[in-house]
Amino acid sequence: MTDRASKMLSHLGFAWRVFLGDLPRPPLGWVLLLVTGACLVLGIFVDRVVIRAAAEIGETYRRAFEVVTTLGDATGWLILLLAGIAVCIILKRRSAHPETRERWIAHAHRLWFVVLTILVSGALHHLLKIVIGRYRPRYLFSEELYGLSPFSFEIARNSFPSGHTQTIVAICCALYLAYPRHAALYVALAGTVALSRVALLAHYPSDVLGGAYLSICTAILLKRHYLDPRVTRVLNPAESGR
Repeated sequence: MTDRASKMLSHLGFAWRVFLGDLPRPPLGWVLLLVTGACLVLGIFVDRVVIRAAAEIGETYRRAFEVVTTLGDATGWLILLLAGIAVCIILKRRSAHPETRERWIAHAHRLWFVVLTILVSGALHHLLKIVIGRYRPRYLFSEELYGLSPFSFEIARNSFPSGHTQTIVAICCALYLAYPRHAALYVALAGTVALSRVALLAHYPSDVLGGAYLSICTAILLKRHYLDPRVTRVLNPAESGR
């Protein structure tokens, strides 16, 4: 086994141990049980009622939601965030003051934290979609299919959790944890995009809840184990022993 493979396995083992340590406490633990229960209740009693009502909304509203829902596409956000990281690095190199350079590094870490939140929650979202294999709402209308087909690799058919919701909540939650000043804007943006997924008959309410919770968990755990140690070290160099 090569050194690189050994290091990768070591990192994966460490990440698994960290996850097991976090499992009993929020945002996992009892919160995970509560959200899982809520998704089951929505799936049994609410989802079909809501999605049939959403099918009756007017064309004007539908067109508005079609515009809003594009904000849940990860590609544009990732390009923007990576560009922001590049700008931070350039400004850091051009700055003559050590404190200013350190702050630009801290901003780069924060933006990379947002990128990591999108990527990690996105990977988990795809894994859950494959494992759970829930039919999308369109199959309820076209074939009266409502339920699960586990371990389905037809991603376009699978509904739980909502990918657009996962993306926008990952962005907004990570931005809030890194830059909490604009909380109202983050909530409004994430909520509107999540609503659009139901209004456009792309997802059930429980799909949206699942996608949102997945991203919130990812953001909190990454902040706890990635962002906080690095930003603290950058902004307080004396604490790192440098």
